[in-house]
Amino acid sequence: MTEDHDRAEDGGSGDSYDGARNRPPRSDGGTAEEPAAGGSRADGGTTSASGTVAERLPGAPLEEARDALADTDRRLLDAVVYGLYAVAMLFFAFPVLWIVSASVRPQGELLTFPFRFIPQEVSLTAYQRVFREGMVTWLFNSTVITLVGVGSIIAVSVPAAYAFSRFRFRGRRQLLGLVLLFQMISSIIIIVPLYSVMTTLGLIETRVGLILLYVGIQTPFSIWLLKGYFDTIPEELDYAARIDGCNRLQTLRHVLLRPIAPGIAVVAIFNTVFLWSEFVLAYTVLGSERSLYTISIGVYEFQSQFGNDWRAIAAASVVGMLPLVTVFIALQRYFVKGLIKGSLKGE
Repeated sequence: MTEDHDRAEDGGSGDSYDGARNRPPRSDGGTAEEPAAGGSRADGGTTSASGTVAERLPGAPLEEARDALADTDRRLLDAVVYGLYAVAMLFFAFPVLWIVSASVRPQGELLTFPFRFIPQEVSLTAYQRVFREGMVTWLFNSTVITLVGVGSIIAVSVPAAYAFSRFRFRGRRQLLGLVLLFQMISSIIIIVPLYSVMTTLGLIETRVGLILLYVGIQTPFSIWLLKGYFDTIPEELDYAARIDGCNRLQTLRHVLLRPIAPGIAVVAIFNTVFLWSEFVLAYTVLGSERSLYTISIGVYEFQSQFGNDWRAIAAASVVGMLPLVTVFIALQRYFVKGLIKGSLKGE
């Protein structure tokens, strides 16, 4: 009775002591505490004595949501951009597709409405007529004039552009400005004096006369374009070549031609397209000599005051496009590389 009274006065200290003694030890050396009045939950939440539950926030990071939204916006933007590209491509490809389709369809289906790209009946009579009229001769003349003309333009433009880029002589800027001024003058404006001069020199109705005319007209632009490529090449390469014993011409030939090869490809493509498809100067110089006609004059031959043979015009246009497409595909890699390099100063 006395012991019970003593324990009651101590506030149950004896039971507390016995309970603490019988509890398992904690890993940190102490004794494990009993849970609070609210106890603990297996899911990680705690319950206070008043019954309020403090839940842990669910794990959906805000950054992941932002990334997902940005990815969706980016895909939507890409879809819109590629859709616009497709529309633009169809817009520019429609005339070419129409020409190809018109060249193989019968005369009765040429201007029918609604227009169908795939004809009900394929006819090659237009191509047969084109080759009977002299397409092989026209292709030969265009090929000779284009190859010789482009080669001559490059042969003149490369040394001239090298001189403008590397040499510092009196009147250099003025002469370069004069070169650009010549490029700004349209050939149509000076066609009458050119015709008079070429008649005096006996160059009318000759391939040589037309080639010389093309070289004189296209060389200024080619010089200006190639000078920009030479400016991107460090002059230390020239100094190193001179130390090795190279003169100016050897430096240009053995050291600098390879770095400016993309620029030469750009000049070659631009001039090839111009010389191959040019009509006004060719028609003026070659005159009525049918054996010297180029492909552009040959296409014009199928137009008359009594009517136009659209099927033959389309067939001749398709045949005339094939060499240009072939050249562009062959030089496309150099063409794109040259345009990019030419736009980067000091690369």
